[in-house]
Amino acid sequence: MFFRLIHTLLLSAALVAVSVARADTTLYTVSKGDQSFFLGGTIHLLHPDDFPLPEEFDAAYAEADALYLETDLGVMQDPAFGQKMMQVMMYPPGKTLNTELSPEVWKALQEYSQAHQFPVQQFMGFDPAFVSMIMTVMLAQQNGIQQGVDAYFYQKAQRDGLPLGELETAEQVLDYMKVMAGHDGDAIIQATLTDLKRFDELMTEMVDAWRTGDLETLDREMGQPMREQAPGMYRTLLTERNHDWLPVLESLFEQAGTELVLVGSLHLAGDDGLLNTLEQKGYEVTPYALSANQ
Repeated sequence: MFFRLIHTLLLSAALVAVSVARADTTLYTVSKGDQSFFLGGTIHLLHPDDFPLPEEFDAAYAEADALYLETDLGVMQDPAFGQKMMQVMMYPPGKTLNTELSPEVWKALQEYSQAHQFPVQQFMGFDPAFVSMIMTVMLAQQNGIQQGVDAYFYQKAQRDGLPLGELETAEQVLDYMKVMAGHDGDAIIQATLTDLKRFDELMTEMVDAWRTGDLETLDREMGQPMREQAPGMYRTLLTERNHDWLPVLESLFEQAGTELVLVGSLHLAGDDGLLNTLEQKGYEVTPYALSANQ
């Protein structure tokens, strides 16, 4: 997730096929015999006007006996974790943005910073992947965009006392960040600058596609550009994490009750997305359907 999914936390070419049926929104039921869990795609950042969420999400939450997110948001919000992440994403001594980026990309970043009041000098010692995230979050905040689907249900589960689970630990998140540090900085910053020029348009397209379960559009607008421009980051952020999450997802079939699992929508799309992978492993994947009394 950095490019257009995070763009935060918050990511045109040929479409990547998704073999499962199109859903009314980005929410599915994954079944093994009489055991099942709900798997929903999310948008990590939303404008307050994007609420209320599609009714299917609230309905699935009401049916769920536990909520699983990518990771523990409480830990993510801890300042101590933020400090660890910043340490992981810092350049080694002697390297800064202006020494590591090409002159052309560094000039473009400076021009963006001047035009959008982005304090690039405060982030000179950080890897471009981290700078990309900060640029996106700051622009989102300037546009009134705040918490998304994950945070909404995390807070609701805390209030309701619903059990919480995670697909990856905070330490695993840091490990992924370590891998991302050192990827092609020019490609990351160039892609970020391109995306931010279309920020409002991209957010509208993302949210509309998410609401209607249009994973093909999400993949075309988010996945394909990342695969082409930064394949290493795509592999780290999506393909490898999907693979690492599978044992946790499969273990849910052995637990009593029904879980609602929420992940960034891009994790569901494409040939190496969770929906296609789960189908290939023999599980039944169907669009979530509201019952008659909901």
